[in-house]
Amino acid sequence: MKIGVFGGLFDPPHIGHLIIAQHVLEEFHLQKILFVPSGNPPHKTNYSTYEHRYVMTELAVEDNEMFAANDIEREFTEKTYTIEVIRKLHAQTEDEFYLLIGSDQWHEIETWKDPEELFRECRVVVMRRPNYDISKEARFFDRIMVSTAPLIDISSTTIRAKIRKGLSVRYLLKPAVYSYIKANGLYTV
Repeated sequence: MKIGVFGGLFDPPHIGHLIIAQHVLEEFHLQKILFVPSGNPPHKTNYSTYEHRYVMTELAVEDNEMFAANDIEREFTEKTYTIEVIRKLHAQTEDEFYLLIGSDQWHEIETWKDPEELFRECRVVVMRRPNYDISKEARFFDRIMVSTAPLIDISSTTIRAKIRKGLSVRYLLKPAVYSYIKANGLYTV
């Protein structure tokens, strides 16, 4: 099977994530997309607990049989690296993996652990993000697949700020995700 691996903080997962994932699923004829909340990412420092982010991710994808939340990063106690996640997924199945990353992440890929190995272990699909071009001059450009997914300028950072200010996030989050955020008092301080 051709499986998309969509990693991220998902703090919180929003409709932009879902729209883009659905587009990539269809564009590259994938059978499933795994949403993999980051356990302890090396490039981020301030985020909600893994448990909250995982539950919100489950709620965000629950009504699409082609999407699934995957808790593989829950097991990592040290910093989590994408190459280790892909290797662990390969140890579980013979499926072909397509790593979905934003063009913002594409700009950092040279700083990732074992980027050469990552390109041997999976296909890499790069999705456009506001203010980050996908340069053809980049070292690994010839090894990526560039998605035509729509450019959606929604960010988890903006959503957290709106919640903190008491502003509406209607239409940015699935209702179940927003209910969870309210019930657990997330992003209020």
